[in-house]
Amino acid sequence: MRSSLLLLFPVVLRITGVAAFSPLKQRNNNIIRHNVSPSTKLFASENNIQLDRRSFAAKSIASISTVASASAALLSNSQSALADDEGTIIDPSVDPPKITNKVYLDIKFGNYKTKRMVIGLFGDVMPKTTENFLSLCSNGDVSYAGTTFYRVISDMTIQGGAIGSSSGKSSSSAVLQPDNFNIKHTKAGLVSAVRNKDGSIDSRFFIQTKDDAGWADERYAAFGIVLEEEGTGGMDVVKKISKVDVKAPQNNPKDPVMIVGCGVFEGHK
Repeated sequence: MRSSLLLLFPVVLRITGVAAFSPLKQRNNNIIRHNVSPSTKLFASENNIQLDRRSFAAKSIASISTVASASAALLSNSQSALADDEGTIIDPSVDPPKITNKVYLDIKFGNYKTKRMVIGLFGDVMPKTTENFLSLCSNGDVSYAGTTFYRVISDMTIQGGAIGSSSGKSSSSAVLQPDNFNIKHTKAGLVSAVRNKDGSIDSRFFIQTKDDAGWADERYAAFGIVLEEEGTGGMDVVKKISKVDVKAPQNNPKDPVMIVGCGVFEGHK
């Protein structure tokens, strides 16, 4: 009985389509060759195709991932290089630059007594621009003394510092370019340089009266800020100037807003 079952077993395997092992094994060079049914070969072939497809997909995904990683790294390096070229963007409402010098403007307008406005300068970030402004505040020959705030745009800016003419002049004969535009205009009281059509700057400046002056970002170079020093006018003076009556179309104050004195601030008046 057992011998009969052994003889029938290969036949059953062939009928069911499962790989059958012939009791007569051909041995050639120590390799055993097995008889495989057509259906099993087809199944194996389809499996191989599926495996090949999965392998191809996996390799493609790996390649795409590698390219994406390389692109991200390249973009990051490009952004870092761009940041190095342009400098670090500074938000003075969050992290104000270091104040290296303080200057003052004594201002007289309307029925108000002369008020002192103290301005802190960001010398480390804006060295050339602040040097120009500092010189114009402390130089007896060419200075802001005797000039005016010549334009007032309510709830926006007050503009002053036109030495000699409406176009202003710098502290030297050289054409002066702003150091950079890294300081964002996010804080009321920031002092920025007015630019000429060729991009250069001179003696003219403006003070923003509101925290949000994004229109000035990357167009005008902020270099200082109005300070609330004890015994001085601070932003209260700026706000009062911003409310004076003006004449169209240039928004010039009807009554002069004079800078009657200026200099390096060393203490309370």
